[in-house]
Formats: sequence, C-alpha cells, structure tokens
Amino acid sequence: MKTIAGILFIVLGILTAYQSKQAQPAAIDYAKERVQILQLIDTESKAFWDKDYEKWASCWAQEPYIRTMGWWKAGGVTVVKGWEERGPRTKQHMEQHPKPNPQNVRRENINIRILQDAAWVTFDQYGKDNGEPVMDMPGLSRETRFLEKHKGKWKIVYVGWLLEGEGN
Repeated sequence: MKTIAGILFIVLGILTAYQSKQAQPAAIDYAKERVQILQLIDTESKAFWDKDYEKWASCWAQEPYIRTMGWWKAGGVTVVKGWEERGPRTKQHMEQHPKPNPQNVRRENINIRILQDAAWVTFDQYGKDNGEPVMDMPGLSRETRFLEKHKGKWKIVYVGWLLEGEGN
C-alpha cells in the first residue's frame, strides 16, 4: 500500500509541476514586439494608401468582432462593424479610387502597451492632403490601434481615429 501511495504521490507531483509550467506565460520581448507592432501599423497604412487590398487585408484579423470608429469633418462619425463589412467596404473604396495616394505620415507621441497576445497603441499622426476626399488623412489625426496575436502574428482588430485636420 505504501508503494502505491508513493507512486501516486510522485505522479501527483509531476502533474502539478507540469501544470505550473503550462500556466506560466512566456516572457515578452518588448523591444521585438514593439518593432513588429509598429511595422504592422506602417504596412497596413501604406497598403491602404497604395490601394493594395490584399496586403492591407493581410494586416487585419478577419473576424466578426473587428471594428473601426472614427470622425473627420467631411464625413462625420464612421463606425464599421466586423470584417464582413470592413473588407468589402475598403475594397470598394480602393476600386473607386484606384490611383495610389502615397502618404509620408509622421507619427509622434507613440504609446504602446503590450500584453501576452494583445496590444494597444495610441499616437498622433500627421498626413498631407493629396486631394482624395475619401482616403486622405490631412493634418493631425489622433489614432488608436488594438491588436491581437493570431497564429503568432500581430493582426489589427480595432482602428480608431479623430481627424482634427490641417493647422493643428
């Protein structure tokens, strides 16, 4: 009986140690994650203005819970819910305005919070007016991004913006 109790005690100890290791999240390499997050934001923005739908879409988690919410003077409040709306809507804008609209934006006051599989980012973005009313972001825009890791890669799940505009 002591042998069975001893074996059970050892097995229980091994299982407890295994569960403890499994429950420990991996250490976050903040510098590496920060670079990846900022590269993703830059890639998504560049693809948007270059009218490269496939590259732009690859930056997003194509899920029903994604959101974009924003405001600009010419269009007022914009709320887009889910990939089923966001994807086709952006594709349509790109098809209606196919000429690339390259922007050389400047981002300042970047604030990044990185968690295990999620991150949020806020920043001020300064763009120029290229004369395209639907897809320009001239002047100061207050930006927010929320990202999640999907299969080990950062993907955008939320974009928020408030375009204050020129002269700010």
